[in-house]
Amino acid sequence: MTSLNARDVYFGTYLKFFTDGKKYGAALSGPDNAIGDIGTIEWDQDANGRQQAWLINPYSIRVGHFSPADSYNLAVYQAKGWTIRYVLSFVALTVGKSKNDYWGEVALIAYNPRHEDEIGAFLKTFSKRMGEGFRPNPDLDSDSLERAIADPTSWTTTQKIALPKFGSDTMIVKDHRTLHDKLLDKARSRNLGCYIISWAFIALLVLAAIYVLHLLGLF
Repeated sequence: MTSLNARDVYFGTYLKFFTDGKKYGAALSGPDNAIGDIGTIEWDQDANGRQQAWLINPYSIRVGHFSPADSYNLAVYQAKGWTIRYVLSFVALTVGKSKNDYWGEVALIAYNPRHEDEIGAFLKTFSKRMGEGFRPNPDLDSDSLERAIADPTSWTTTQKIALPKFGSDTMIVKDHRTLHDKLLDKARSRNLGCYIISWAFIALLVLAAIYVLHLLGLF
C-alpha cells in the first residue's frame, strides 16, 4: 500500500456513547465489556424515527448508542460499505437527583474493507494499548497510517488523548483492563490453567472481604 491517502480508506476519532436504563450500566460494569474490547455497530431507529447507531459488544449484546448527530455522521461510512468498529475506552457514572446515568467513550474506527487484513491487524494492536490504560490517537494521517499497517504488531505512539474533564457528580467506573479481565481472556481462549486461576482469584477476594468484615466486628 503505497502513496496512501488516509482519508480515502480510514477514519478514526473518539465518540461519547449513552445508555438507556440500569441494565446497560450493569452490563458495562461487568467483565463482558472490558476496556480495549473491540465491538461492532448495529443500526436501528430512535423514538423520532432517526437512524441510531448502537454499540454491540463482542458477545452480541447492545451496550449503548451514539447521539443523533454522531449516528448521522457514521451513517455516511455505513452507506459507503466501510467496516465500522469501536474500541471501549472508559465507562463513567454520573449521579443525578432523579437518576444515575452510565456513559463512556470509545475509539471509533471505520475503514475500507479492501484493507481488512492491514487495518484489522492494526486495530488489534490499538485495542491492546487501550486495555493498558493508554488512549492512543486514532486520527491518523497518511504517513502515520502507513507506518501503523507496515508493522501493526509493534505499532506504538506517544500521541495520547487525555480523558475529558468530569464534574464532581461523575466518577470513572473503569478505564483499563484489570488483571481479572486478562485472566478471563485466557479462560475464554480455553486456557484451563488460567480459568482455574481466575476463579481462585475471585475466591481470594471474597475471603479477604469476609476477613475484613470480621475484623470490623460485623459478625
